[in-house]
Amino acid sequence: MRSPAFHKGFTAVEVMVVVLILAIIAAFAAPAMNQLIRTQKVRSAAYDIFADLTYARSEAIARGHDVEMASPGGKDWATGWGILDVATGQVLRVQGKLSDGLDFKADASKVTFDRNGRTTNVTFAIQPKESAPDNQKRCVRISPSGRPNSMTGPCP
Repeated sequence: MRSPAFHKGFTAVEVMVVVLILAIIAAFAAPAMNQLIRTQKVRSAAYDIFADLTYARSEAIARGHDVEMASPGGKDWATGWGILDVATGQVLRVQGKLSDGLDFKADASKVTFDRNGRTTNVTFAIQPKESAPDNQKRCVRISPSGRPNSMTGPCP
C-alpha cells in the first residue's frame, strides 16, 4: 500500500500568526525609526553646511580674495545656498533645498571669507520642525578665524 502524499507548505493559520508577529514588531519599531530619521536629517544638514563652510574658507585662502556663501532664503538656510568667488563672479558650488521637516536658521544671510580665511561670527541652528529633544539638534558656529565648529544640542 502507498502512504498518503505529504503536502508541502504552510497552513493559512501559520501564515497569519507570522504576519501578526511581524505587525507587532513593526508597531514597536516605528516610533524609534521616526526618531532616527529626524536625527539623521539634522546631522546630514549640519555636515553639509560644515563641509561647504570649510570649502569656501579654503577657496578664499587659495584664490587670495573674498569668497561668499549666501542663502537665497535670507536667514532661512533650508532653501539652500551658493558659494561665489566675489572677484570673478564665478559660482563655485550650489547646494539645493534641503529635505522637508528641518528648521535651519542662521543669524546672517551670507558669510564672506576674506583672503586670509577670516570672517565674522555666524551661528547656524539646525533642528526638526516639530519639538525634539536636545540630542536631535545641532549648532554650527564660525569663529572669527573662519573655522567652523559643530556641536550636538541647541545653540546657546
